[in-house]
This record gives sequence, C-alpha cells and structure tokens, in this order.
Amino acid sequence: MALRIGRSRLPILLKEADITQAELARRIKLSESFISKVIAGERRLSVIKMKMAANILKCSMDDLYEWEDE
Repeated sequence: MALRIGRSRLPILLKEADITQAELARRIKLSESFISKVIAGERRLSVIKMKMAANILKCSMDDLYEWEDE
C-alpha cells in the first residue's frame, strides 16, 4: 500500500503550538506567502524544511500532513 501526501495540518499544529505562520516562516527561513501556499496545497515543504518545522512544532514530520492511500 502506497501513501501520498494529503492536506497540510499546519493550521492545527500552529494553533496548538501558539505560533503564527509568520513566526514559523521566519524560523525556517521561508516567506510567509510560501507557508500560506503550503497550507493551501499549492506548494510542499522540502524534507529539510519539514524537519525544521516539525522540530519547532514539537511533532513528527508525518504529523505535518494528512496521509492518503493511493
């Protein structure tokens, strides 16, 4: 069974961590507009940026997205 990345869970994780999109963007050295596009499903984080975001949000990289069966 293969999995593919689904919807971004960043809005939920940001709220739980009490961190804004702007703060996350600054800390992982991306623009706030890029983070907005990730949330909208228009862009994806690189593996390195996923790892950085997961560390900041105190979750696993798998938690950043919903996963769907192919």
